[in-house]
Amino acid sequence: MKRYESFTELTRSFALREGTALEFLDEDGMLVKVSYPELSVRIMKRADEFFKKGSGTDTVYATHDLNSVVDLFASAVACRCILVSNPMMPDKVLEEANAGADRLICDVTVHAGDGELLFFTSGTTNRNKVVRLSSKTLCRSAWNGQQMLPCGPGDRILSILPLSHVYGFVCSLLWGLAYGATVCLCGDPERRLEACRIFRPTILPAVPSIVETMLRTDAFNPELKTILIGAAPCSEETASQLAARGLDVYIGYGLTETSSGIAITQGMDDLDAMHLCPDTQIRIEPDGEIAVSTPCMMKGYLGLPEIPKGSWLYTGDLGWLDSDGRLHIQGRKNDVLVLGDGTKVCCPEYENDLAEMSGEHDIALIEKDGKIVLVAGAGADIESLREAVEEYNKTMIMSQQISDIEMFGRPLPRTITGKLRRYELDKLYYQ
Repeated sequence: MKRYESFTELTRSFALREGTALEFLDEDGMLVKVSYPELSVRIMKRADEFFKKGSGTDTVYATHDLNSVVDLFASAVACRCILVSNPMMPDKVLEEANAGADRLICDVTVHAGDGELLFFTSGTTNRNKVVRLSSKTLCRSAWNGQQMLPCGPGDRILSILPLSHVYGFVCSLLWGLAYGATVCLCGDPERRLEACRIFRPTILPAVPSIVETMLRTDAFNPELKTILIGAAPCSEETASQLAARGLDVYIGYGLTETSSGIAITQGMDDLDAMHLCPDTQIRIEPDGEIAVSTPCMMKGYLGLPEIPKGSWLYTGDLGWLDSDGRLHIQGRKNDVLVLGDGTKVCCPEYENDLAEMSGEHDIALIEKDGKIVLVAGAGADIESLREAVEEYNKTMIMSQQISDIEMFGRPLPRTITGKLRRYELDKLYYQ
């Protein structure tokens, strides 16, 4: 199985293939098909336009349309840096990221071939961090996925995940294009529940919240055989319901910093045990934190020094390895909420910012019904908090905004040194 080294090499391979690369609905609701050779021509033509601009940075809104896909590939082929964003990203955040990217001198060589792709982390370790990835590591991630869960010309992959997130980009776009599947683009949330009926996919990469909604509404098509779930924990009940419908379920674990995949389940016997992707190493630290070394590692964070080759990444996740070397995830070491759609929220950063804005310090974030809720201890000034939250939400994309404020009725649970007992808060709050 071919392992591509760059988007340039991959795009050139499209010209030699048969079959449909992309399918999508146009503005009139008509189905449009783009062949692999046509996609290659479009990318190379657009790359010529980018080449004329010289070195620099392009902000590409990674939406589910042909022009966006072409621009993502073409800008990299033209050796430019690509800030992979979405239309909901606040202007201030984009301005800061662009300023940082403009100062970045891309390490573009003949061997590397392409420019860098810059992805936002969704708050894995800190809000608005930007991860520097190369097309080589992204292609390697797609190859890793192919070794663990093969796809090919007979497959149709439904692409409904945000392409501005690495999981969506690699698993619902790049993986399929690299190995000859047809990628069906459907980014309209209002059409998501009918997408299976329209496109008849065989493979569906998704997050738990989407899968659960599709289960409730009986939205799956009979041709669908495989569901890949990532970005957030999947309940045993959901996995069992999917298996009962005859679907093969795969649970994946990965990070933006590692170009997505680190490990994935194999078979339905134990959906808590994940096999490591090729050439991936896991080390469990004394406190239980998962550290990872992978050929898909990022170059570093934008604005910070590059990390040395072969470095280990401390994930902030807790886990253990069984006697067969399979990875089991136990939860988060750091104070991060993981919502049902995979959005990660760095709680201390929110809380510190809101405390400074409102003057209220006995506050904490929790997840409630898939949304972010701010909980305030007894005696807090609710109006000051509402004003602070309203202003703060203006700096956040919709999925990372605080939806409500709740009064706790007594001081929040803390240690003798004043550190929040976050692991106790949910239990106490719902009593």
